[in-house]
Amino acid sequence: MVPGYQGASILTTRRRISFRPWLLLPLLAGCAGDDGLDIVRVERGALPLVMVETGEIAAVRAQDLQPPQDWQSSLIIVELAPEGTVVAVGDTVARFDDSSLARPLADVEDRLRNLATQREGTVANQSSQRQALVDAVAMAELSREQALLQLTKLQFESQTRRQESQLSAERARIALDEARAKLVAQAVLDSLALAKADLELADARTQRTSLLERRRARSLLAPLPGLVVYLEQPDRQGRRTKPRIGDTIDPWRPIIQIPDLSVMQVTMMVHEVDRHRVATGLPVKLRLEAYPEAVFTGRIESVARLAAELETGTGVRGFATVARIDGSDPRLRPGMTAIVEIGLGEVADAVLVPRSAVLERDGEWLVYPRATWPRPQPVRPVAVTPMTVAVAAGAGAGLSAGSELVAAPPKEAE
Repeated sequence: MVPGYQGASILTTRRRISFRPWLLLPLLAGCAGDDGLDIVRVERGALPLVMVETGEIAAVRAQDLQPPQDWQSSLIIVELAPEGTVVAVGDTVARFDDSSLARPLADVEDRLRNLATQREGTVANQSSQRQALVDAVAMAELSREQALLQLTKLQFESQTRRQESQLSAERARIALDEARAKLVAQAVLDSLALAKADLELADARTQRTSLLERRRARSLLAPLPGLVVYLEQPDRQGRRTKPRIGDTIDPWRPIIQIPDLSVMQVTMMVHEVDRHRVATGLPVKLRLEAYPEAVFTGRIESVARLAAELETGTGVRGFATVARIDGSDPRLRPGMTAIVEIGLGEVADAVLVPRSAVLERDGEWLVYPRATWPRPQPVRPVAVTPMTVAVAAGAGAGLSAGSELVAAPPKEAE
């Protein structure tokens, strides 16, 4: 390794560091000279630098769907939308067996009909009784008026007859008061009877509403437009499997996720040695393994603060990194594998040497100009990619655009 190779100005050639080879095709072209040597030519220009990672497409926003919180009966799947189905708001994505609710619902409907009929009968009976009491009050008022009139007529009669008339008037008053009291008491009793009937009806309606809600909850509806994704469930043997028709599901376990396909992102793990190169805002380009011809763009949105193991038990650690993808595309689906190029900038106006023409020996970086073959010339790289080395202009004295170098010098030249 040359002095300074581990400095911040050098881009190392780890497997995640790459570049855009289609921009440097002239550099890669070589030819065989008359002396039998493989010759490549030096160029001068900018070297775009990228770091390549493997990531997974995910939705920025998603919602898990849980079975109904129904502990009174088993939750058995009887209908399930195929995984990968695109759904709209309100579409049914799963349905559970509701046959256990059919009998209770029929019973409560019968009870509601009976209670309604009984209330109608009670109202009719009360109306008849109230009318009879109203008529009794009217007759008592009439009797009272007749008694008072008779008393007025007998004011010049004997005292005995006047007293008898007064007693008749008093009896009429008492009878009227009793008729009125009965009417008021019956109104109270009627009100209580109707209140009881209404309470029974309300209770039956509440039971029906609860049963209907439980039946409605047996159907899981999409709360947002998106894609049906099955969530794995542990079975009795401890294995994780996706839900299937006929499965009995625990009420507390989500079984389906609906990701919103309108806003997507790609998640990846950046090796800890490369963490200092990645920052929010860096541009990314990604290609899907399923659609390699399509190129999507985006930017780094977040980098985890703490490292995590890339693979359990390996000891290799990395940082979870998320890039937001620009726009939306129906080809982007959660779980897809993507090759992500993170743009790290470029080396501007550098001497660009094909990697095949550069050797590292005893801490030095060497090239072999054709003109001085087999004498090497030391150079100082400022950036190294799998295909190209950007050489510092001062250390690359004598190298210019068009300079011919020997590619892959034979061992004896070393």
